Parts: sequence; C-alpha cells; structure tokens
Amino acid sequence: MVVAMMQPTFMPWLGFFELMFKSKQFIFLDDFQFSVQSWHQRNRLFVNRGQVDWYSVPVKKTQSFKAPLNETIINDSITWRKKHWKRIEQNYIKAPFFSLLKPLIKDFFLKQYPSLASQNIEFIMIVCHLIGIDRDIRYSSQHSSTRTRSHRVHELLLWCEADSYLCARGSFPYMYEDGIFPVDNINVLFQNYIPQPYPQVGSPGAFVPFLSTLDTLMNIGPEETLKMIENGTESWDSWDSMLVNTEGENSGFNTSGQLP
Repeated sequence: MVVAMMQPTFMPWLGFFELMFKSKQFIFLDDFQFSVQSWHQRNRLFVNRGQVDWYSVPVKKTQSFKAPLNETIINDSITWRKKHWKRIEQNYIKAPFFSLLKPLIKDFFLKQYPSLASQNIEFIMIVCHLIGIDRDIRYSSQHSSTRTRSHRVHELLLWCEADSYLCARGSFPYMYEDGIFPVDNINVLFQNYIPQPYPQVGSPGAFVPFLSTLDTLMNIGPEETLKMIENGTESWDSWDSMLVNTEGENSGFNTSGQLP
C-alpha cells in the first residue's frame, strides 16, 4: 500500500495534492498539534497587482494553544471571511476560471466550521473533486495514540499496512533526528516538487511559485492543474540519497513547499 500523510493546511499548494495523487491511501493528520502562524492557518495569494501576501485564518488563541488541529477553534467574531472573499474576488475576477470556481470558493469562505482542521479539509476535498483525485482517506484521529513525531508516523504506516511512504521533502530533518527511520519493509520516498510556470492574473511579470493551489485553479482551471500535479516531481529521493545530501552538504530543504 502506497501511503502519504499530511497535516491539513489552509488552501495548500500543488505539492500537497501531488502527495494525494501519487498515493493509494492518504491520512489527514487532523489530531496533530496546531502551530501558530504556520501553513495551518495561512497561505499566499495575490493581494494587489504584482503583490503577493498572506491570507490568514484567525483562531481563538486561548482555546487553541497547544490544541490538536481538530480542536483548534476559528475566531469568527472577526469578519475575516467576507474580507478574504472580497479580496480574492477583486484580485482574481479577471482570471479565466474565476466564474467556474466562484460558487464553490465563495461558499467555502462564507461557511463556518467546527474546527480549523474541518475547514482546511473541506477546501482540500473541494479541490480533489474538481480535479478528479479520489483516494482512500483516513484520519489520524481514528487511530489515537500518545506517540509523537516519527514514532506516530511509523505507527500510522503500520496501521495502513504501508509498504511505501511518500512524504514531503522537509520532513527528512526531523525523521533523521528521531532515529526511527529507515524501517524494514517500508520504502520511504521524498518529494521534490518543482513548480512549473503558468500564466498568472496579477503577476508582476515573472511567475510567482509556491502559492495556494487556488491561484493555479483560477488561472489554468482543473484539467491543467491536474497535469501540473501529475508532473511535479520527476524523481523521488530515497532515504539514502537524502542522507548523502544532508551529510555531504548540510543543505537546507525547500521549506517553501509548505511542510506538514
């Protein structure tokens, strides 16, 4: 079984969907701890012509401090939903696929959700439906545990009877540090997603990579977005090749890729 897993982030980038597309079974890590000012609650889109900035989801800090994502409460006492939708409308109304996406995305933004995880998963599943990704979905909260980090990942892989694990490239440092991986009978492969340029409404003249998938959908539509996802990583890196890079170069990893 080819398994991938990620924490549900806010309007994630194309690389998130590549992990879903390439896997047979995908686990939403919905009970992993919320991290303030991370991809959990924000992502980047155009905010003015030639300018990219953050779209952030406010949370109730007291209830959400050190809480799991499925217990992180969105602060809807702030009128952020209408403001975000208005800003998206202003910046993407001239995009070729705005009219197609408007009903779904507007409803998503104006709807309230019981948790940050449920909201983020809703967007992800909307995109999956649009582009035609249909995978066996599981949730880490269905297999509760007191273990953390690599121990928990390994436990979830065993739960799914995985023989291959596709993971974000930025996961390697903590996996290496924890000393759990590599493990017998599970082949670990690391993503190396390279964003390819496409026409962007609002672009400053040069392609801006690593934005939310919403930017891609608005500009080139579901069919071409799926092609971008299919062709993102040309060669998946093995544990050994990542180890050589780490020990030989002590190189950082592409953290623009919106890590789990």
